[in-house]
Amino acid sequence: MRAVRATTWLLVATLAWSPAVLGIDQQSLSTLLEQARLEMKMPGLRAAVRQSDGRIVRAAVGLGDKESEIPLDDSIGMPGGSTGKSFVAALTMLLVEDGTLSLDDPVSKWLGDTSWYEKLPNADDILVRHLLSHSSGISDYPGKVSFNLSMVGRVVRHGSAKYEPEELIGFVLGKRPRFPAGEGYYYTDAGYLVLGRLIEAAAGKAYYDLLQERILDPLQLDEVRPADQSVLENITPGYMGGRRNLKKDGRMKFDPSSEWTGGGLTTNPTMLVQFYAALAEGRIVEPESFAQMLDGGWRDPKTPEWHYGFGLFVYDGGNSFGHAGLWPGYRTRVMHHLPTGTTIAVQTNRDGRLDLAGLISQIAELVPATQ
Repeated sequence: MRAVRATTWLLVATLAWSPAVLGIDQQSLSTLLEQARLEMKMPGLRAAVRQSDGRIVRAAVGLGDKESEIPLDDSIGMPGGSTGKSFVAALTMLLVEDGTLSLDDPVSKWLGDTSWYEKLPNADDILVRHLLSHSSGISDYPGKVSFNLSMVGRVVRHGSAKYEPEELIGFVLGKRPRFPAGEGYYYTDAGYLVLGRLIEAAAGKAYYDLLQERILDPLQLDEVRPADQSVLENITPGYMGGRRNLKKDGRMKFDPSSEWTGGGLTTNPTMLVQFYAALAEGRIVEPESFAQMLDGGWRDPKTPEWHYGFGLFVYDGGNSFGHAGLWPGYRTRVMHHLPTGTTIAVQTNRDGRLDLAGLISQIAELVPATQ
């Protein structure tokens, strides 16, 4: 689903990484999380901190299931929302390294023969790099009246709204572009669904199979799972406005398998800090490719302090990067600071307005300046 506005991330990038005196351990992390959980009225809250030497400190507080009074733990899955876009972008860069595709390939090269592509805004001008950086000029479906009406209708008829990628892409077809390709920024899940279809066309394999083969298995990220079923296994319920998001049969109002390359993964903070640290340390893509991920994208002269690269929000001249994610009933944030090699991820099983950026800043203050 749509990521939150990037302005709150700037606070993390500029304030979070001040020197710490006491250091961090599970007890100090748990104490901080419990205070934040009570202040922000979360059912459960958890975090993982990976330090530069690879040590991970993790903690979970509160309830994973309010009705059954089951405590939240470190490993049970939650939908990670748009943090999954960073996985999509990393996989795309691996295909670029292989020579399977190029950042400057016209998207029409791979998708021009589909029945819908020519109706896409800027269809003749979009390059792969534009999809990666949300600079294609394509709009999005969340919040559109047509999508909202469609979703309500499917929920009423079926109890859950399930969509194929082409159906969601369909909500932006035939619309005027928001700007010429490469000349602006607009966050779009629909654009990443187009990217997913391009990846499959170029590689000749299903996205989730490629992800498992190229990233999840090599890094042993065995608690990251595709959200490819209507009922997700081994996840904690989420809470929307205080109400449980899972029906008795385990379904959600918005079928999670619909998210696909817009996010489409269940995960936990430990898996997230391992992935983003591996990305920064050159254990997924080559250093040159990672540099392109940080440097890519369109810059708004009005906000030079941040931009969206390839699947990453980038801050402070490229010193910090990460992503936010939301799914109905859940919130996720992750941040990596290159100068200290520290990665922090937080997750909660409620949605709404939550200052997880400020929480990451507080956690960072507990991390030793010299690790």
